[in-house]
Amino acid sequence: MFESFDDLMERLKATGYFIDPVMTRIVFLAAKLQKPLLLEGPAGSGKTQLAVSVAQAAGTHIERLQCYRGVTEDRAIGRFDESLQRLYLEFSKGQDTNGKAGSWRELQANLKGRDFFRPGPLMRALECEKPCVLLIDELDKVDEGFDAQAFKRACSCFGLGRYLYRFEETWVHLDRRGEPVALPVLPTWALPPGVTMAPANGQAVDARGPVDHKLTAEIEGFRNTLGEHIYAEILRRAGHSRDARTIPNAERQKNVVEWMQATTRGFDRLHTLAEMAGDAKFTAILRNLNIASARHLPSLSALKQLVADLEAISDQQVA
Repeated sequence: MFESFDDLMERLKATGYFIDPVMTRIVFLAAKLQKPLLLEGPAGSGKTQLAVSVAQAAGTHIERLQCYRGVTEDRAIGRFDESLQRLYLEFSKGQDTNGKAGSWRELQANLKGRDFFRPGPLMRALECEKPCVLLIDELDKVDEGFDAQAFKRACSCFGLGRYLYRFEETWVHLDRRGEPVALPVLPTWALPPGVTMAPANGQAVDARGPVDHKLTAEIEGFRNTLGEHIYAEILRRAGHSRDARTIPNAERQKNVVEWMQATTRGFDRLHTLAEMAGDAKFTAILRNLNIASARHLPSLSALKQLVADLEAISDQQVA
């Protein structure tokens, strides 16, 4: 977008927008690294004008999402045009389908295709032929539900990642459960260690290695020991999977087993310290951490904090 720091500085000056060199360098690095830039400041401090000036300097345009309390996913991402879908259905009635099930499935797939989707600013930004400036204004005013769901949905299902991180895919078709039918191709630097992806027949596929079914059974055996929450967290973080049977390769499986074995030792340490502290002190610590039961810990961080608090009590008793 900009050849150098000096190039950006001169272009910004040409638009009549002047900022200090430190801020200019931050803008340049954000553009170079293809990373978003978070601006914070009072009204009238020039946040929006900076986006406008950067767009002018780059010779591109702005897609703006104005956030407010109650803003919906449809407003941000876009929505399917129901009137156009109905028109297409009426048109299809006159076509000769010969009663084939495949034709009906094709019709259903078409109705959920990109042609019937009316994009919002997030979609328009990622579909630009050349990079544009995406301005998300007053993000702090959105509801938590929107923050968690709309942007996650935009990144994973609608390809916003291509805009932010130069991912190649722009549209991901979903199955009935809302899961991607085919995963987008990711550049090597964006992948977790030990995982590779490669395109095949125009579709993005996860290049899987050989797996050890004994390790799969071993991993599944930790479910009751660790509890559902921690078990799922380790699968997600160490195995990059939601199910022990879909971990991509044996190396990843070994990594998961090591995490689960270490966590099991953490639980053993927890039980030992709890006995030393006594029921009253242990219950008080659980209450203080807002944990209902040590058998159903919500996360690995909760386990770590619980052990740390018990160790502190143990040290006091020794002293």
